[in-house]
Amino acid sequence: MPDPAPAIPPFEPPPLPASVTDSGRRILWIIGLYRAVCGAALFGIALLVDLKGVTAITPNAFITGTALYFIFGLATFAWVQMDRLPLTLPLLALALLAGDIFFLSLVIAAGGNTVAPIPILLFPQLAASGWLLRTQTAFFHAALAAVVLLGLDVWRAIEGSIGGAQIVQTGIVGFGYFATVGIAVALGRYTKASEELAAQRGIDVANLEQVNRLIIQDMQDGVLVVDLNGVVRGHNAQVTRLLGGFGRMRGGMRLAEFSATLHDYWRRWQDDFTIALPPLKVDLTQRLLRVRLVRIGSGLNGGTLIYLEDLGRAQSEAQQMKLAAMGRLTASIAHEVRNPLSAINQAAQLLEEDGAVAQEGLRLLGMIRNNSKRIDRIVGEVLQLNRRDRQQPETIALSEFLRSLVEEIVQAENIPPGSVQIAVPDDLMVIFDRGHFNQIVWNLVRNAWQHCQKKQASVRLAARAGYMGDAVIFELVDDGPGIPAELRSQIFEPFFTTRPGGTGLGLYIARELADANAATLELLPKSPGAQFRMTLKRASTAIAAKTA
Repeated sequence: MPDPAPAIPPFEPPPLPASVTDSGRRILWIIGLYRAVCGAALFGIALLVDLKGVTAITPNAFITGTALYFIFGLATFAWVQMDRLPLTLPLLALALLAGDIFFLSLVIAAGGNTVAPIPILLFPQLAASGWLLRTQTAFFHAALAAVVLLGLDVWRAIEGSIGGAQIVQTGIVGFGYFATVGIAVALGRYTKASEELAAQRGIDVANLEQVNRLIIQDMQDGVLVVDLNGVVRGHNAQVTRLLGGFGRMRGGMRLAEFSATLHDYWRRWQDDFTIALPPLKVDLTQRLLRVRLVRIGSGLNGGTLIYLEDLGRAQSEAQQMKLAAMGRLTASIAHEVRNPLSAINQAAQLLEEDGAVAQEGLRLLGMIRNNSKRIDRIVGEVLQLNRRDRQQPETIALSEFLRSLVEEIVQAENIPPGSVQIAVPDDLMVIFDRGHFNQIVWNLVRNAWQHCQKKQASVRLAARAGYMGDAVIFELVDDGPGIPAELRSQIFEPFFTTRPGGTGLGLYIARELADANAATLELLPKSPGAQFRMTLKRASTAIAAKTA
């Protein structure tokens, strides 16, 4: 059975603000770098400038405070680059801001009027908090910074270290903190809405692409996507069925590797978009295809869509309907035919065993029995036309199955031992209906034996893994005269036969059963002899072990 189509993934909303997104990590990295640079600058000033000359209150404390802030900046810069942060985003932002306020307060307390502009260094940290949190919690950060710095200035004013003007200046900076956070929160919310919209648009585009891909895969026509350089960027499964390259075709190959004739059509169409392309006859599958090309995109990003329509599909569908009706009709009269047929056969057998029939009559009785068997076989084969929809796929060990089946065929068809040779690896497993596979191989071997030279190894069965590893290629070859080229396109048609007394249904039923099991049966254009190839779905080792 074909693998089920993958389900289209549902829409997943972006992460909540409590988690650190990629854009949030970039902001934390930038602010961490900014904090480390500020710490390095303040520490450098403390070491290189004469602090007593600039009226620093306690020079040693100032150097210590700037050194601690520099170390804090380096530590937090390394911290925010960890793969898994130990805190959620709100706690992380609060912890970093609290560290900034604490160490900058130490620097301010030790520096006096010289370091009055230092509170403006907190603007980037507060803006980052507003953009990351995008909630009213960010205003608490602004309030915390403003209250701590104002409290510090009030304490310094009481001690007489600064004047009242410094308190007013710090109050204005605190107001700026709130304004900065408000703008950052607004920008963060706008960015969040844009990110959510972009995420949903991306998922919608991915879903639409997946839907288009599933639709293309289910199309009855073959579809190829070819870029300007003639490289196949994609194709559906129908292409492999129409061109006969199952297990070999893949994206990234050049169009000429898919089909030299199709590549020639594409080159001619590139030169003249209005050219009328004749139908394409595929020798491997004996299919007649209508080729239609459509330009997609423009410039260097352009390409071509190639549609392959099977012209024999409509005829085949009509034929299927006719055969289905015939199958229903024969099913309804099967008992009416077989009951008198069985009586005729039994009467002939009794007359033959009675011994009262003259010697001349025995030949007539033999004719009656042989033709009764032939009629019974014809009825049985016609009844099998409706069996393709009743498959029960299972995992089959190919080598063991074929060896057992060939022994049965050799005994039933009176084939000398050694005439049918098998070369199949023991580890090949396929997924197929056992009864259908039995009937396909039986029909092929019987047909090959009727046309071969009837020597040792006149009929050879071989199998190997497909090119892509997901298929098994099974081939049957005989040493007979082969099939004339003019008859190759007809051998899979129902009721077509070149053998006297044949029904013409054996190969037709074999291909129908192969199609019902998602396999392909084809006649290869090789000689001498006839060579049939069937491509089956390979069972993985895990599935085979599970079903064993």
